[in-house]
Amino acid sequence: MKSALYFKFAVILISILIVWTLRDFLLLIICSLVISNIVCNLCNHIKKGLKLPRIISLFLVITVISFLIFSFFILVLPPFIKEFNEILMDIPNGLSKINILLNANLNKFNDLYYGKESDNVIDVFKLINNVVPIPDGATIAKAIQESLMNLINLAGNLGSGLIRIIFVLVVSLMISIEPKQYKENLLLLIPKGYRNKFRNILDKCNIALANWTFSMVISSLSVGLLSLIVLSILDVKYVVSNALIAMILNIIPNIGPVISGIFPISIALLDNFWKPLAVLGAYIIIQNIESYIIMPSIMKKKTNLLPGLTLISQFGFTYIFGPLGLILSLPLAVVIQVFIKEAIQEN
Repeated sequence: MKSALYFKFAVILISILIVWTLRDFLLLIICSLVISNIVCNLCNHIKKGLKLPRIISLFLVITVISFLIFSFFILVLPPFIKEFNEILMDIPNGLSKINILLNANLNKFNDLYYGKESDNVIDVFKLINNVVPIPDGATIAKAIQESLMNLINLAGNLGSGLIRIIFVLVVSLMISIEPKQYKENLLLLIPKGYRNKFRNILDKCNIALANWTFSMVISSLSVGLLSLIVLSILDVKYVVSNALIAMILNIIPNIGPVISGIFPISIALLDNFWKPLAVLGAYIIIQNIESYIIMPSIMKKKTNLLPGLTLISQFGFTYIFGPLGLILSLPLAVVIQVFIKEAIQEN
C-alpha cells in the first residue's frame, strides 16, 4: 500500500518537474489554443448566421483577421510607436513639474511655520531619487522597449521570436481546421469512464472562454473610445496613442488601468496643474463605468471570475511564464475556474 502511494507521489513530482521544464513551450501551446478558440467561435457564428459551409466561414474569419492585423501594422503601429516614444520622453518632464509643485508648497509652509529666515525644506524629488533612483526618458524608453522584446522572446529553445510567432499561428490554424478531431484525440488520454464528463467540461470551458473573449473585446473598445473622447475634450497630447494604451492594458485587470493612467496624467502635467487631476478623475469614472455598467451588462449570467482567483492567477502565471503569463492569466483563470467547478460536481 505504501509502495503504491510512493509511486503515485513520484509520478506527480516527475509530472510537475516536466511541466516546469517545458513551461515556455506549454505557453506557446496555450497561446495557440486561445487563438484557435477565438477563430473557431467566430467561424461557428458566421456559419450559423450566414448558413455557409464551415470551410468558407473559416476562410472568411482568417481573411478578415489577417486584413485587420495587416492594417494595424501598416496604418496604426508606426505612428503609435512614434508617439509612444515621445510620451516616454515627456514623462520625466511631468515628474519634474510634480517636484516643483510639491517643493513650492512645502517652501510656503516652511516660511509660514518657521519664518522666511529658516532653511528651506528638503527637495522632495531629490529625496525620492536618493531612495529610488528615477530614470530619465531615454532609460524609461529603453527599459520598456526591452520589456516588449521579452514578450516576443517567449521560449529561447525554439529559436527566434519570428519562428515562435509562426509556430503559434500555424498550430492555431491547424487546430481551427479540425477542432473536434483534436478534442477527441485528447479524450483518448482520459479513462473511458470519465470521457463523457471530461467532454462536457471541455465544452463548458470553451463557452466560458468565448464569453470572456467577447466581453473583453467590448469592454476594451468601450474604454478606448471613452478615453479618446475624454482626452480630446481635455486637449491632452497624444490622444490616439493614450486611448490605444488604455484599450490594450484594459485586458490586464487591476494593474492595466493603473499603468494606462500614468501616461496621460504625466503628459497633462506639462500643460497645467489642474489638467492631470481632471484626467485622473476621468479615468476613475471610466473604470467605474467599465466595472459596474459595461461588464455586468455584457456578462449578465455568464461566467464571472472570482476576485481572489483573478489576483492569484495574475501573480502565479506571471511568476511561472513571465510577462506574457500576465496577459494570459485571465483566460487561463476562466478555464481553471470552470474546470474545477465542473470536475468536483457529481456525475
